[in-house]
Amino acid sequence: MIFEKQKYQQDCVNNILKALEGVNFKENDFSVLHDNLQQLAQQNNYTNFNIVKKNRLDVLMETGTGKTFTYLETIFELNRQFNQTKFMIVLPRTAIKLGVIQNIKLTAEYFFNKYKKHLNYINYPEDGLSTIQQNFISSNELSILITTDSAFSDGNKKKKNIRKKAETLFNFGSTWEGIASKNPIVIIDEPHLLKGKETEKGLNELENSLFIRFGATYPDAKKDEKHQLSNVVYVLDSISAFNQYLVKKIGVSTIFAHSETSGLSISNIEAKKSFDLAYNINEQLYKVKIRIQDDLGAKTKLSDYHGVSVVKINASKIFLSDGSTLEPTKGIYQLNELEIRQMIIRSIELHFEKEQILFEKNIKALALFFIPKIEDFRGNKPLVKNIFEQEYKKIRDKVYQQTSNYDYKNYLDNDYKDGELQVAEGYFSGDRGKNKETKVGNGVNIILNEKEKLLSFDTPLRFIFSVWALQEGWDNPNIFTLCKLSSTDKDTSRRQQVGRGLRIALNQSGKRLTYHYLNENQNKFFDINMLDIVVSGQEQDFIHQIQNEIIGGSFTIVGDTITLDVLKQKKLSDLEATAIYMGLVKHHIISQTGEILSPILDFLTTHRSDFPLIDDNRFNDIQKMFSANHTSNILDKNKGVKKVKVRVNQFKKFKELWEVVNKKSKIVYQDICEQSLISLIVKAFNEEPIDVEKIKIIKEIYNTKQNRIECVSEFTTAGEGYFNQQTLHEFITKFAKDENLPLTFVLSLFAKLNIQQFYNNPKKAKILLKTLIKENIHSNILQSVHYEFNQTSIYANELQDKNGQLIQEIAHTKLGKFLSNEIPKDEFLFDKVVYDSDIEKNSILNDPTIINNQTITVFAKLPKISIPTPYKSYSPDFAYLIEKQDGKQLFLVVETKGYKYHSDIADEEQQKIEYAKVFFNALQQEMPEIEIKYRTRINAQSLAEILQEAI
Repeated sequence: MIFEKQKYQQDCVNNILKALEGVNFKENDFSVLHDNLQQLAQQNNYTNFNIVKKNRLDVLMETGTGKTFTYLETIFELNRQFNQTKFMIVLPRTAIKLGVIQNIKLTAEYFFNKYKKHLNYINYPEDGLSTIQQNFISSNELSILITTDSAFSDGNKKKKNIRKKAETLFNFGSTWEGIASKNPIVIIDEPHLLKGKETEKGLNELENSLFIRFGATYPDAKKDEKHQLSNVVYVLDSISAFNQYLVKKIGVSTIFAHSETSGLSISNIEAKKSFDLAYNINEQLYKVKIRIQDDLGAKTKLSDYHGVSVVKINASKIFLSDGSTLEPTKGIYQLNELEIRQMIIRSIELHFEKEQILFEKNIKALALFFIPKIEDFRGNKPLVKNIFEQEYKKIRDKVYQQTSNYDYKNYLDNDYKDGELQVAEGYFSGDRGKNKETKVGNGVNIILNEKEKLLSFDTPLRFIFSVWALQEGWDNPNIFTLCKLSSTDKDTSRRQQVGRGLRIALNQSGKRLTYHYLNENQNKFFDINMLDIVVSGQEQDFIHQIQNEIIGGSFTIVGDTITLDVLKQKKLSDLEATAIYMGLVKHHIISQTGEILSPILDFLTTHRSDFPLIDDNRFNDIQKMFSANHTSNILDKNKGVKKVKVRVNQFKKFKELWEVVNKKSKIVYQDICEQSLISLIVKAFNEEPIDVEKIKIIKEIYNTKQNRIECVSEFTTAGEGYFNQQTLHEFITKFAKDENLPLTFVLSLFAKLNIQQFYNNPKKAKILLKTLIKENIHSNILQSVHYEFNQTSIYANELQDKNGQLIQEIAHTKLGKFLSNEIPKDEFLFDKVVYDSDIEKNSILNDPTIINNQTITVFAKLPKISIPTPYKSYSPDFAYLIEKQDGKQLFLVVETKGYKYHSDIADEEQQKIEYAKVFFNALQQEMPEIEIKYRTRINAQSLAEILQEAI
C-alpha cells in the first residue's frame, strides 16, 4: 500500500506543532498554550471557537479523510521535536481500536523510512499489565498504550487490576499510577463517543498530560458545553472535505416495497396482555394496541393478516393463529423478506454495474451489508445469506454471459470453490480469535487484519456482512456499495453510518485515486469515487438527513438564505457581518429578505475593493466560508423575476438569424435498416423482465355472526384496465405518431415483442421501449435521422408575438439563472448580462467583437428554442451574426460547455450535440442562400479558435 503526504494532513500536524511552540513538557508548563492558540485562531479563521484554559487541543476532521494517519504522524513529530516518548490512545470501541492497530501495522514501513523508528504499541487489556510495566512505565523507548474507555468502567475487572498495588513497581502504588507518572500525551479518537463519569474521572487523573482530541463529530455546545469543540488547531469539516474531493460522492437508492407488512414495528410488549404495533399503509404511519384474541386484519386493515388473530403473547415473542410469530423490533423498524430481497438484489446490481468498469481500471470493488442480527448470516436458517447467494448467482451468471472481457471472466471464475460461494463473509462481535484455518476464521482475519489482501484480485471475497460491529473503526477505501438492511438507533448519525465507505479508492498498486492523481478531472474522479447506499422506504429521507448533518456539522456557509444572524453565528464581527450583508444586498446578490439570488463567492472574488475595512487575511477567510456557494452549486433562487430589455436596433440585425435558428421542425427517421434494428430492440426488450403492476383495492365486510369487520384484499393489474380503454392497435398507432417513427416499422417491431410486458405494466414497458429505440437508433443509425422544416417562418416565440413583432422585455429566467450588474457590450442583444455559468458570463463580457478582420455585428444568449432530438428537445446557448472579410454574413450558433476537454462531455449531452449537428446541416441545405455553422466551445477554447474553425 502506497502512503503519500497529503497537504491537509500535513497542515494539521504543523498547526499542532505551532500550538505547542514554547511548551516546557519537562516542567509540565503549558502557560504559552493560550497565546499560541489565539495566534493560530487569527491565522486560520478559527476565531469562532472558544479557547479554554485546559491542556487540550482539538482537531475536527471529516470521516474518511485519515484521522488515524494524521495523529500517528503527530506522535512521531512530537517525539522528534519535543522528545516525547509516552503516548496513550483512548478509543470508544474495540472495533475502532483494532482499526488503529491495523493502521499502525500498515504504516510501519512508511514511518520507519521517514523517522527511522518503529512504534512500540501495547494493546490493553489484551497485552496485560506486565507488558505495560515493562514496555511503557520502565522503558524510555517510544511507546503507545492503546485502550478503550471500557478500561475506566466500574464493571471492568481489568480496571480493578490496573489500580491494584503492583509489587514490581516499587515507586508507584499501582500500574495506573505508574502510567500517570509518565505524563503521557493522550490522544482521544471520536471524543463524542467517550461517555460516562468513570471515563471522565479516569482521564482527569492524568492532570499533567496534554490531551489532543481528533473527531469528525463533537458534542453540541448547547447539550454538552464542557466537551464542545474548543482550543481548535485544525478544521476540515464535511463541506470542505466534499468540495476538496477528499472523500467519495454519496448516492442513495431507496427501495419501496409493495408488501403491506413493510415496516412493521412492535414495541411495549406486556406479557400475556398486549403490544403496540406501528405499520404503514400507502406511506401513512398508523399505531394501534393489539391484545390477545384480536384479529390483526380487522384491527389494522392489513390484508396480509386477514383472519389472523393473536394466540399468545410473551416477553420476547407473539404467536399468531396461522402459526407464524412476531418479535419485538430492534431499532426503529424491521424489514420483511420481500424488502430484504429487493434491497439485496439492487445492491448486487449496483455492485456489478461498477465492478467491471473498476476492474478494467485495476481497482477491486467491495460491498458492505449491515444486517439485523447475526443469525441472518450465521444461523441454521440464515435468511440474508441464503437470499444473497440465490440472487448473486442469478445476477452473476447474467453478467458472466454478457461480458466479453476475458480477464474479468477469469476473475469471476474464482467466485466458487468446490461448489461453495467464496465472495461473501461476515464479521460479528465474538469473531476475533476464530481459527484462521476455517473458512469463517480466514474470512474474518482478512476483513479485520489483512486490508491489502482484501483489496487484491487474488482474493475472491468482496461482500462483507456485519451487525454494526464495523460501523466505526473499521473501514475500507474500496467500499463502493453499502446496503442498510437494519434499523439503527436515533443517536447514530447518518454520517457515521456511511463513513465506512467514504475513503478515496485504491488501485492494485496501492495508489490512492485522488483528484490530483486523476489530473483534477471531476468526472473521472466521481466515476471512480462514488459510494452507493441502499436503504428501505422506511428511511426515504435518508439522503436529506445526510445533507442536513453535513451542513449542520460544517463551518462553511451554505443554504438558500443568508441573514446577519447567520453571519454572526459563523463568528464574523459586527463590522464584518454588516459590511458583507449590506454589500450583498446592494449588489442584488441576495434579496432584502436574505434569499440568495447569485453566486456569493463569485461576487466576493470580483468585488474585493467594496470592503476596505476588512483586511486581506480576514477577507480570504470569509471567502472560504462561502466556498460551497458558487455557480455550480447553486440553484435558481430568483423568485422575484427581473425583466431584461431587448435592444431594438440590435434586434433588427438579429431578426433574420433568430427566425432561422428558431425555425419549426420535426425529426423523422428514413432508410432505417429495419430487420437489424428490430432484432436488437426485441432482444433487449424481451430479456428485460417487467412484473405485473398491482393496484390494491381493500374491501371491508361486516360479519354479523362474529360481530367483527373482516378485511378482504383484491388485486388487479394496471395493464388490463389500460388496454380495455385503448386497443393494442390504437396504442401502436399512437406510439408511432408520438415518436415520429414509420408505422410499418413499429408494426413489424410489435409483431416480435413480448406483448405481455405491456399488459403487465404499460407505462414501464413504453418507457423501456422508447429508451431502447433511442439508444439503438443513436448508436447504430444516426445517418437515418432527418429533419423536416415548417415553411411558415413567423409564429409566436420568446422574442416575437404571433405577428412577428418584437416583444421588447422578457423574464431574465428565460435566458439564464443569474443576473450580473455589469454592462454588456453594445453588440449584445439584451441590456443586461444573463448567464448560467462562468464561461457564459466571460463570453458575454470579454470576448472580442473583431477577430481576424471578421466583425461580430450582434450576438445573444439564446432564449429557449426547441430542436427536437430523440433525447428530448435541445436548445443551444449562443448565436452570432458575423460580417466576414468579404462582406458576406455568417450565422454562427455555439454550444458552450464548462469542461476542460471535449472527452469530458457526458454521453447524453454529446448525443444531443450530434443531433444538433444533423439539424444545422439540414437547415443549411434548406436555406442554401445563408451560411449557417454550428460549433461546440469548451473552457479552454477562445471564440477566435471557434470562428477560425468555422470559417
